Amino acid sequence: MAEQPVMTVEETRELLAEYLPDEAGLDVVEVSARGLVFTSRPERLWARPGGTVSGPAIFTFADLSAFVSVSAYVGKVPSAVLTSSSFSFLEAVEPGPLRARIAAARIGRRSAVLTAHVEDEQDLLIAMGTLHFSYPGKRRTG
Repeated sequence: MAEQPVMTVEETRELLAEYLPDEAGLDVVEVSARGLVFTSRPERLWARPGGTVSGPAIFTFADLSAFVSVSAYVGKVPSAVLTSSSFSFLEAVEPGPLRARIAAARIGRRSAVLTAHVEDEQDLLIAMGTLHFSYPGKRRTG
């Protein structure tokens, strides 16, 4: 059975504002059985000389989106910490809005493994990865 988020899109937006108040430009646009979808405005993503969005900016966007997603899946866990990740950059992308699709691969009592697919505004997959978060023993407390 696939893991389901326990928070709504509105609750997740409130959590994003509480956890990351300085991340204006990052928004939650969907919370569903398929996972969560976040967007980032271009001004939040640093570009490299030569006109492409930097890899660290893309990874940061995916990491922040996944961090908030952990709480959407298990209930409020501000102490979640990224313990490991594997991330591949597939295409260079010019500055523009990006979308991150985050889904749960596994939700446990003390950890969560999430997948991230980052796309550009033409729906081209530009990066993908897995992110493993640990948190204190807590499960589905909404």
